[in-house]
Amino acid sequence: MSVHDKAGILWDDLRVTANMMSVAGAQFSRPPCYVPILTNEQRGPSFSGLYGYQFGYGRGVFQSGHFQVQIPHGYVPGTPIEPHVHVRLDPASEGAAGQKLLLEFEYVWVNLGGQRPESTRIVSMNHEVTEQNLRQDNVMISFGFIEKADAGISSMLDCRFSRITFDPDWGRDFWSPQGLENDTFQGNLIFKEFDFHYQIDSLGSREPGHK
Repeated sequence: MSVHDKAGILWDDLRVTANMMSVAGAQFSRPPCYVPILTNEQRGPSFSGLYGYQFGYGRGVFQSGHFQVQIPHGYVPGTPIEPHVHVRLDPASEGAAGQKLLLEFEYVWVNLGGQRPESTRIVSMNHEVTEQNLRQDNVMISFGFIEKADAGISSMLDCRFSRITFDPDWGRDFWSPQGLENDTFQGNLIFKEFDFHYQIDSLGSREPGHK
């Protein structure tokens, strides 16, 4: 569904559900696990249940989901887009409000027929967990807006979403983004969906988007 803001700009979501991504770990980290997250109180876990990808907490953990998206024909060329993730935060063992998540979004954004990029871009952030977050089943966490001045319809993004807990004892640490705090949320992040808010000016384009 499109969103109409006060300035009259139309927005829509480009969606990546959990079953549209591949999961992986880094170095000695396990990939996110596909686990039961909720069952029916009458039937119990043997005959009911919903599953999701669990990004867990631990020392030296780098868990990721990888996916690709194509910018739709309704996109306004050259306008910024907002990557964000929908999650459920389960306290598990010692998870509590006031603790922080350390999350990353890595990407390349290439136009149709564009050259292969020399490097990716990484957006890292801390999200401080609130009491409200722990009660909610649908928490949205934004990475802010990203831009590509010449972005067009049918451009594509190759992406990585990660939860990171780096080991402070490592002598040389490539996992710790500068200026951010280590992940201290001692609970589980359940991935629901990764989305991109993007501006639209029509239901589709007047051109096919290819030559």
